[in-house]
Amino acid sequence: MLSSLNIGNMTTSDNINLSIPQKCIKCADRVPTVCFFSNLTLAIFKMSVGWLTASKGLFADGIHSLSDVLATTGIIISLKISGKKPDEKYPWGRGKVEFISCVFVYSVLTLVAIFILTTTIKHIIDGNIKTPNILSLFSALVSVFANVMLFRLGKCAGNAVHSPAIIANAMENKADMLSSISVIFGIIGCHLGYIYSDAIAAIFVGLIILKTALTLGWKAIEQLIDTSIPEEKIQIINKRILRIESIKQVNYIKTRRTGKFYCVDVEILLSPEISIREGDVIAQAVKSEIMKISNKVSNVTIIKTCNQPKTKTNKWLITKTEKLAFSE
Repeated sequence: MLSSLNIGNMTTSDNINLSIPQKCIKCADRVPTVCFFSNLTLAIFKMSVGWLTASKGLFADGIHSLSDVLATTGIIISLKISGKKPDEKYPWGRGKVEFISCVFVYSVLTLVAIFILTTTIKHIIDGNIKTPNILSLFSALVSVFANVMLFRLGKCAGNAVHSPAIIANAMENKADMLSSISVIFGIIGCHLGYIYSDAIAAIFVGLIILKTALTLGWKAIEQLIDTSIPEEKIQIINKRILRIESIKQVNYIKTRRTGKFYCVDVEILLSPEISIREGDVIAQAVKSEIMKISNKVSNVTIIKTCNQPKTKTNKWLITKTEKLAFSE
């Protein structure tokens, strides 16, 4: 007789937040605003200096910073939405809004990269190339320093609160830093007699932006379609479950990411002799073991069954005797 019971669907985001230092939460709340005004200042500064000093590389770098301003605006809005607590309409929360904002960010950056590449190539074809003033070199150095600080701040805060949107913004500052470095080499090259080096630097800026946008944008899209967490982490979950007595095997483990957190669905096989009450205790023990693995786990659903599944095609159909394969 099949005895299946859903124990779970408990949202524990509030408890998880308690494990994150309060100073990190406050810092993460401030980071998007800091990045917004910093990127806006950098954009105006680099575009102005780039225009006045005839540096196409620096001007393109300024456009990159301007796109970061738009991206940060989307992230601020997404964090406000995703931070709302689960309700009847959205029982799993609104965490995926962060991934939507990431897709938006990288879509904008893709368009910016295409604009920079096409504009610069046209200038090269038209012969509209000038040696930039040495003042542009100082501006690029300022940009590198500022973006290093913004990247470290954003990455630290994003990792602390497990926010893909904040991390995505930090990666944009890293890309901006790399593009500013290429601009420095372009300007130096121009003053050494290589007149096309500044334009080549602008093309390199466009390629950096394009690569970052396509790579990280695809990762965000994968999270929107409920991609599983890495297999090695599923192995850890399986190993922790099989430590519990009375569990004959794990029928399946399904995982997905919702914004900052993971959702885990597990079906365990119990002996038919175990009572319903004992089964409930075992299910709660399984939930507890999974929640101990990472503070990123927010929802755990446990299904108990006393019957073998009809098919054994699932690779997570693992018995007690096989648990040595995942031993540390």
